[in-house]
Amino acid sequence: MKTLKGFLARRSTRTPRPNPGGQSQSPGRNTTSTAISADSADSTRQKPPNTIFAPNHLRTLKSGLILLLTKVEPMLEGAPFKIPFSVINTIVDLATTVSENNDHLHALFNQVSHQVDIVNAVLPKTPSAEGKARIRAFSEYLITELTDLDSLAERSTLKKILESDEDIEIIESAMRRIDGRLKSFHLEITMSIENKIDNSNIDAALRILYNASATDATHDAAESFTHPPCHPNTRLKILDDLTTWSQDASDSASQILWMHGPAGTGKSAIAQSFCEQLQTRTSLGASFFFKRGHPSRGNSTKLWPTIAYQLALISPSFKAAIAMRLISDPALVDKSLPAQLQRLLIEPYHDADASNDRSLVIVIDGLDECQDEARQQEILRSLAKFSEPTLRILIVSRPEVHIKQLFGEPALSFCAHLTVLGSSDDVKVYLTDEFKRIRENHTAMAGLSCPWPEENLIRHIIDKSSGHFVYAATVIRFVEDNDFDPVERLLIVTRLQQQDLDPNYMSPFSALDELYLQILSTVPYRPQLSRLLSVIAAGLTGSVSVAQMGKLLGLKPTEIFLTIRRLYSLIEIWEAAANQYISVYHASFFDFLCDPNRSRNFHFSNMERQNLATDMLEALSQNLNPNDEFNLRYSLIEYLPFITTTQLTPKLISLLYGIKLDLILLIEFPVYCRRRFIEWLEVQQAPLDLIQEWAQTFFIGLFKDQCTRVLAQQGIPRIPECELLSVDLIQSTTASLSDLIRIIHIYRLGSLPGSSKQIHSFRSNLVPEIQQLSDKDVRTIISATRPMLENGDDSVWATFLWSVAHPTRIRDLHPDPSLEVTAIWFLNEIGSAQKWVRVTPSWSYILRSCPPAPVLLNVLRCNREPISSFVYRNSSFENDMPNVHHHWHNISKWLQTFPDPPIDMLEYVQHQLPADYVENDAMWITWKEFTGW
Repeated sequence: MKTLKGFLARRSTRTPRPNPGGQSQSPGRNTTSTAISADSADSTRQKPPNTIFAPNHLRTLKSGLILLLTKVEPMLEGAPFKIPFSVINTIVDLATTVSENNDHLHALFNQVSHQVDIVNAVLPKTPSAEGKARIRAFSEYLITELTDLDSLAERSTLKKILESDEDIEIIESAMRRIDGRLKSFHLEITMSIENKIDNSNIDAALRILYNASATDATHDAAESFTHPPCHPNTRLKILDDLTTWSQDASDSASQILWMHGPAGTGKSAIAQSFCEQLQTRTSLGASFFFKRGHPSRGNSTKLWPTIAYQLALISPSFKAAIAMRLISDPALVDKSLPAQLQRLLIEPYHDADASNDRSLVIVIDGLDECQDEARQQEILRSLAKFSEPTLRILIVSRPEVHIKQLFGEPALSFCAHLTVLGSSDDVKVYLTDEFKRIRENHTAMAGLSCPWPEENLIRHIIDKSSGHFVYAATVIRFVEDNDFDPVERLLIVTRLQQQDLDPNYMSPFSALDELYLQILSTVPYRPQLSRLLSVIAAGLTGSVSVAQMGKLLGLKPTEIFLTIRRLYSLIEIWEAAANQYISVYHASFFDFLCDPNRSRNFHFSNMERQNLATDMLEALSQNLNPNDEFNLRYSLIEYLPFITTTQLTPKLISLLYGIKLDLILLIEFPVYCRRRFIEWLEVQQAPLDLIQEWAQTFFIGLFKDQCTRVLAQQGIPRIPECELLSVDLIQSTTASLSDLIRIIHIYRLGSLPGSSKQIHSFRSNLVPEIQQLSDKDVRTIISATRPMLENGDDSVWATFLWSVAHPTRIRDLHPDPSLEVTAIWFLNEIGSAQKWVRVTPSWSYILRSCPPAPVLLNVLRCNREPISSFVYRNSSFENDMPNVHHHWHNISKWLQTFPDPPIDMLEYVQHQLPADYVENDAMWITWKEFTGW
């Protein structure tokens, strides 16, 4: 079948025909065309080839297009071309000809006609300068599309042309593009021209999205050198396969493609090259390159915000659609991964119709290097119901068992698969070019007269590589080291001998293992090297900087750099936040270090595990500055589960007693990690009091996490009274029920947005002040709930927490839950903020729940002006409230509870309310119950 490309080529050589106005006109050049005129339309129309079938919607389409172009003609001043009405006539002729026997195209023309009517209805009579620019850009696009369709009719008689399935596909594709652009233009007009959302709000929303993104994870970020593209003239076949998939417009095309292959096959390089090709064709929607252990690129929570941010930069309509959501709820970026995908990508993309006239591809590379297996599976499960015809997603990863298993399930059976295998031919091209570069650029090669390297040496490396680029790239990095002679370095590589008893002789990575061993053997500082390799093998390098690594191992940073100086062909040094970090070039190096059959003397042995565990616990037990959130203890605490891979020695027991267990509360350990740690203590026969203390601390951490997770939502479910736990059962759980209720609410407030350091400071400053309880008292109160909750599932936790915190029950359990200090804290926060501050929308309900108190009244009086500014500045973020006056209503109701109400404050509040404001307390109580206050 002929292609569109061929059609365009034929069109470019066609002889122009005269237009109805008598002027010569070439396709694509309309600067001399007659102006649009409603009077000239009927006079220039030719009788269609088939007048038997002319439905009303075609006449509507014609009149709609004429009206649309007539309206926007004044906006085209200075535009490069205009359009004659003969083009519109031709479009109607095409529609009339094909609609009789093509119901699908008939429906499509009807849909476009309807969309034209919608756009005509919302076009403003006097648009702004920005609106004129949008209208001009849309008009030029529409004229170009119509002109291209007009040129199709010039090839021969219409009836003959339209017997070609190929030409009908061209018409259908063009009309679909026009329909998509009309929808996109409609959204831009309604949002921008009618001022439903202004540029300042859009900028604020984009800042929220930007701050939640990992901008260093994109294919063109500054760190892109860590995932370079394919070497020129390599991987051509698989890149062609990816291009074919991305451009397949058939109904059977898969929207999601999983590209997988073993370690070292160059998957990331292929993904990088594909991104560059897509960007050249303006078909790249977004990209995200995961990197194991990286602070931002290893974080799954940054995936969808990063992708949404990139889409917003290339699609104005998508930008407006997502801005509306973020302005309404800035906490969208903190939602779960499925919720982020739905509300940051799918919904705004659907509303914006961001597809307009092109399909976009999202590339997600290195899924197996994301945080942990559970996060990787959550990302894939969230894609099970993904359906956007003009949006494709490429997922690249190693074929790990847990990933392969998910793609084999029915929910993801619609995804296509593409396997990346080694290629000896591509490796040969790469090696030939790289050795040529080394010979031309390396200073030690200047006097070399004979050809280098010999063909048999290149063939030897190709055979050893098994087609894996990681081996070839490692060889090149080893050979090109400026401190050594490349000839000698190459001889070292090629003279590696296979051990007769090597159990990995048939392994595809045996040659790579030999190279690893040879490079490691060049390091003279063996004691230091062994300790550094243990940190790498344990996976600590992603969060522990070089300076912190030195503190952990008792080494100076200079000693570390001297030790790894010979290893730059295996590892890299990178900087983040003024700190230096170590990472390896390839994940296979971790597997190498942990396998004694592969790494031999460099194996991460049990003794080294024991030494590292001791070093970690010693660092965790040190009395460091608690205000330094970047100190070694905060970096190491998340790696605590590593301790369970060692033997519990008397030294470790002593160190475990010395760790301040409040550190545990800073990390949201998964439940299985908490249980595994306690089980390890029990199996290792740790002292009973040590087991109980750690079990209690882990439970308190779990209690805190559940409180903030279950209770930190804006609204609460309306749980029927019959499903709540009985008051007697809750009261029997703890003797200090009032304090338990306060603790639960403090954890709820402590889940406000902000850095972990701010939240920790908020809790530590607020809890003792309100409860006046010691840490021991808090532990005792919370631990009393362990028998009920420790072995329960999430539903048990939720039922318990809502039974205690639900507004209809709290009066029965604790009639006077004083929140006076909490209200003071919020009022002072609002009053002292120089810029925008985020506090819970329920702050005025907390104030209203307090008894009348002179101290609280004084704080309110001192901060009334900042409060007034805050209320009106943030009213747009509280669309779920009954109206923008709810805060003043609650303040007024609280002031009226005083025996002698303060007249000055009541008058000030009354002044903030509109003159026609009518007080109706019923609606506020309803919303109060909805929010849980």
